[in-house]
Amino acid sequence: MEYTSILRRIFVVFGIALLITALLINLYRNSFEKLNENSSRLIHSMNVLESVEELLGFMKDTEVGTRGFLLTGDSTYLTPFLNAQIITPLKLKELKLLTKDNPKQQAHLDSLLILINKKIEAQNFVIHLKKSGNTKFGFKDVFLESKVAMDAIRSICYQMKIEESRLRVLRDREVRESIEITKVISTIFSIAAISVMVIALVSILLELRSKHKIQESLKSVLEATQHGIMSFKSVRDPVTFEIIDFEIIQANKGGASMVNIPADEMIGKRLLSVFPGNVEEGLFDAYKHVTENGNVFKTERFYPHEGIDRWLRIAAVKMGDGFTVTFEDVSTEKQYEIKLENTINELQRSNKELEQFAFVASHDLQEPLRKIQSFGDRLKIKSQGQLTDETTLYVDKMLNAASRMSNLIFDLLSFSRLTKHSDPYVHVDLNQIISEVIVDLEIVIQQKNARIVYSNLPTINAIHSHIYQLFFNLIGNALKFSKAEVTPFIEITSQIISQKSDLKSQRSNNEELPFVRVIIADNGIGLDNEYAERIFEIFQRLHGKSEYQGTGIGLAICKRIATNHGGIIYARGIPGEGSVFTVELPVNKNASPEII
Repeated sequence: MEYTSILRRIFVVFGIALLITALLINLYRNSFEKLNENSSRLIHSMNVLESVEELLGFMKDTEVGTRGFLLTGDSTYLTPFLNAQIITPLKLKELKLLTKDNPKQQAHLDSLLILINKKIEAQNFVIHLKKSGNTKFGFKDVFLESKVAMDAIRSICYQMKIEESRLRVLRDREVRESIEITKVISTIFSIAAISVMVIALVSILLELRSKHKIQESLKSVLEATQHGIMSFKSVRDPVTFEIIDFEIIQANKGGASMVNIPADEMIGKRLLSVFPGNVEEGLFDAYKHVTENGNVFKTERFYPHEGIDRWLRIAAVKMGDGFTVTFEDVSTEKQYEIKLENTINELQRSNKELEQFAFVASHDLQEPLRKIQSFGDRLKIKSQGQLTDETTLYVDKMLNAASRMSNLIFDLLSFSRLTKHSDPYVHVDLNQIISEVIVDLEIVIQQKNARIVYSNLPTINAIHSHIYQLFFNLIGNALKFSKAEVTPFIEITSQIISQKSDLKSQRSNNEELPFVRVIIADNGIGLDNEYAERIFEIFQRLHGKSEYQGTGIGLAICKRIATNHGGIIYARGIPGEGSVFTVELPVNKNASPEII
């Protein structure tokens, strides 16, 4: 409807303009036929007419150039406008000199100067709005002001021409031979004026057609999205001019579906009559604030009114003297969020129970074990010589079992403590860590005559005690599972990884580069790669207790330490030839460790 109305107005205006132009052409032809000025004054009058025509031409060029810029955004269309700002004052000065003996024309020029300055100022503002992309704020008013000024300029120019033509009629009596030439000039001018109007009309029609296509495309996009989109304009009190409501001017199908009201039924109605719950939820005040201050409003909330009963994510932005709001249904996300919060609470409760268990294990379970070991040792010492070999074997097995139980409880406590700690991240020199481990394992190394080689290991940001425990367990395992007939040899090397594609796992890909890859290779009993992942599970043993001592927790502790630091650990090996354990850790991890 609006598009048709615009077209109708354009055709009416240009029809009148064409009619006026035709009448002016006829008037000029009749007036030019009566010219009888003398030659010199005729030339003077022609100069005046020519200057007025040039001045009007400059103003028309600025009008067409500005329209071209508004249609295309191409700054080259502004060249005539920029030139006119320089040439127009000179042309006005020239006309002042030419008409200095005609007070009436001087008065016209004074009026022209005011109107031209007003038009140039209006066009400058329109161009500024176009360049800033804010073609809604005052655009139509300023554009109308420019058009009114242009019409007035044309009118005064026409009046000046009429005045000069009147003088030419009086002066042309002695130069009738120039009438035919004047007719030709008049005809050319008329054709040019009509051509300019036709070009302007075609340009405007093309602009309207383009605008119509854009509106149709925008409408398609709005209807295609599943999010709700509605636009509102302010309804203000006529006395205080305060916003008292908003009128719905646009609603897409997604929004209509979400609020269970057809879009056509909402258009033209007021916000508070359709959605009165906006007041209780504080949304109405928020929308007023957006309209009056231009701030962006965003929120997520449950809307229980008007039968909507959904969690909505709402965003409102200012649009003219109103706002546009987008909203989407996030009820499913909120359900997942609530479920996640419940799961986290359950995990926290479970962790507290585990902490209580760890406390009981560290105190109540260790005490009876210590008594078993103490009384068992005293029984063995005091009854030495009195016990049979079979009885002595039973006591030894009891003491060994108590010792293993004590070690198992200690390792379990070590494993559980990894889920909660307050140790800070510090710079850890891996060379120093390996050196400390070798010192602490000195007795075993000497007993097995083992050789451990390492050099040029990097410094990383980590928890010192955890990294020490990680390498203590790995080197201790390499010594434990060495071959009896072969001197143990352990080689520790490292490399810096700066490409994510070179990392082993997707978990590592979530961390910041670079990473360090530390490789611990030994010549021990090796392992079957079929069990390479299983060995990192708690209580998993590939060998019997009689063959190798241990609780089956050490490598599980290593895995948890690596994981908590944002890294990984993995192994490979060849049975009878040796094993290779690889640890990948971030070099510059700064955040608190991730608890798994």
